[in-house]
Amino acid sequence: MNFVDRKDEQSRLRRQMARSGGAFIVIYGRRRLGKSALIRQVLGDSDVYYMAEKSEMAVQQSLLQRVMADRCPAMQGMTFGSWESLLVTFNELCQPGCTLVLDEFPYLVRSCKSLPSTLQKLLDSKQLRFNLIVCGSSQRMMQRLVLDASEPLYGRADERMLLRPIAPVHWQRELQLSAAQAVEEYSVWGGVPRYWELREREDSFEEALRRLVLHPNGLLYDEPAALFMDMEGSNQLLASVMTALGAGFCQFSRLASAVGKKTTELSVPLKHLAEMAYVSKEVPFGEAEEKTKKTLYRIADPFMAFYYRFVVPNKSLLAMGRIDRVWALIQEQMPDHVGQHWETLCRQAVSGNTLCGHDWLLARRWWGKALNKQGEAEQIELDVVAESMDGKALLVGECKWNKADYSDRLLRELERKTRLLPFAKGKKVVPVLFLRERPLDAPAAPVFTPAEVMELL
Repeated sequence: MNFVDRKDEQSRLRRQMARSGGAFIVIYGRRRLGKSALIRQVLGDSDVYYMAEKSEMAVQQSLLQRVMADRCPAMQGMTFGSWESLLVTFNELCQPGCTLVLDEFPYLVRSCKSLPSTLQKLLDSKQLRFNLIVCGSSQRMMQRLVLDASEPLYGRADERMLLRPIAPVHWQRELQLSAAQAVEEYSVWGGVPRYWELREREDSFEEALRRLVLHPNGLLYDEPAALFMDMEGSNQLLASVMTALGAGFCQFSRLASAVGKKTTELSVPLKHLAEMAYVSKEVPFGEAEEKTKKTLYRIADPFMAFYYRFVVPNKSLLAMGRIDRVWALIQEQMPDHVGQHWETLCRQAVSGNTLCGHDWLLARRWWGKALNKQGEAEQIELDVVAESMDGKALLVGECKWNKADYSDRLLRELERKTRLLPFAKGKKVVPVLFLRERPLDAPAAPVFTPAEVMELL
């Protein structure tokens, strides 16, 4: 697979690496996002790339010295008793302006707690002749090393880059998919380059799911276990939380009950999962996160959502080789799974964009009770709600992931629900439909299909 996107990241890295004086660059993010591949895109022949391992300090130093010697022949045969002597020597002998990459940096810190202090000393000397890039998948540790005021490297980074998933439009172009196919596949692979790389090797979406995710020997069959290795805390508790969320226990109290823990015991693991973007905290449109009692937790990462909805509950069947039976269950529920991620993409497409003649703020979902004409409390849910930047208009949207239908029924229901909302009063309401296919009739409101949503993303 070709290297996909990351143009802005490459530009920022090259800019820092080209300036005079050694730049200190920090790159972090969850596994599989292509951090190492991004770095390799910007390295030249004189640069040194070292991937750390889980080994003792002396072994790490010896391995790094060998890699350095490939670029600095004068270092051949030398021995070093400390990180400081190794790095100072490299600084003296390296080609000025070259770059040293310490990938999986947390492994080095675990083998030598004083390494950040050594790097601080070198950076503060202002005598560095090479650029230094540290990279890691242990997101919390990387954040602590550069964002915690008590840490030696705090405030010293010239560039701090948190890598995020790649937008679906890039995968659509790379695999030459239709917009609807891209949404469907994105609901499983998300924006993670490694997953798409593996997907590209298979003949079809179905074959990729069967071979990679559902088969006990598939490369992604036990993927969450590998991802949780980079997180602090009990992997078993993290997996239990994700399993409960996948089963639909989204309210805090119900989630705690499903896991068999007190609510106070879930705050930390939920925080860690949210920091890694595996889980999102959702509150209704217009309500403050710190005040509302309607908070919901959901699995935000598409692959994790698919895995904990379809793989974990059926692992016994999959272990027995009953892949066809599980696949039948997936086909039955897949439209609902894709529909949830379609809603998320639609909200992202609205947020901060110009649609229907207005500039919109952050779009959210809204749910709650409102009084209907009969004076009865009615439970209402709206898929997309956003306020215009001038505060005068309100966009309300309905998202559907099914075959072509008539739009008039959807619009009537959307407008009926909107009239019941107290926060819609006094505002110009802009109803919008987000549909998988164009409606069978002539719509009386704007309709956005996957092709239009992709352009907005």
